[in-house]
Amino acid sequence: NTILKTNGIYRFSRNPMYFGFNLLTISSIFYCINIVLLILGIYSIVTYHLIILGEEKFLEERFGDEYFDYKKKVRRYI
Repeated sequence: NTILKTNGIYRFSRNPMYFGFNLLTISSIFYCINIVLLILGIYSIVTYHLIILGEEKFLEERFGDEYFDYKKKVRRYI
């Protein structure tokens, strides 16, 4: 039986893993200041965002109103 996790770190962010990846990417871009890293970093952030949108659509279909209520309370990133 699958349940929607809304406690722990998920009380603050619906996507803490992707938020962490984005923070690492952004910090790497600023630390290295490299055009290639900038392009790849932007690409990865956009890709992660598109993945999140797909996952949210799946969760909306799977959990319905329970997920919609959760979305109202907790932001996508932070």
